[in-house]
Amino acid sequence: MPLDRFNRRHTPNTVPPVIVSLLALMNELIELMTAEPDLVMGRQFEAHKELLKLKQKLTLEYRASVRSIAAQPDLLKQLPEDICRKLRIAAQKLADSAERNARMLRAAVTAVQRLIQNIIPIVKGEKLPKSGYKNPKTAHLQLGTYSPTCMPIAIRRSV
Repeated sequence: MPLDRFNRRHTPNTVPPVIVSLLALMNELIELMTAEPDLVMGRQFEAHKELLKLKQKLTLEYRASVRSIAAQPDLLKQLPEDICRKLRIAAQKLADSAERNARMLRAAVTAVQRLIQNIIPIVKGEKLPKSGYKNPKTAHLQLGTYSPTCMPIAIRRSV
């Protein structure tokens, strides 16, 4: 439910501000967690970086709000039944969204790990040229190499 409709139906006297902000935080976290897998799968790393910062900030605010409400047990008892129902629905949506978000991100990580595991044997199987020193006594036997110990010889074959 949009926050404007929520505020119009319930006056500030009946709903404490901490509850209003908690509902807003929950809705924003749900939206962020719904958008995050699309950014990861779409490889929009800069946008995901910003979203992740915001998600972490909102998560900390959400935890602080929940702790604040837990410290005031009478606060929940004084809330109207419809507000309690909306809190339960929002909490369930947030839990479902967090579960789906975690599942999608785990799948993305697993896909990358499998890709890397498939690339490693291919790279190891490549024959790379051996680097190092060549034996100067046998280097002249290889075509196209210069040996400081052997001088080139020209033989006149016309004789």
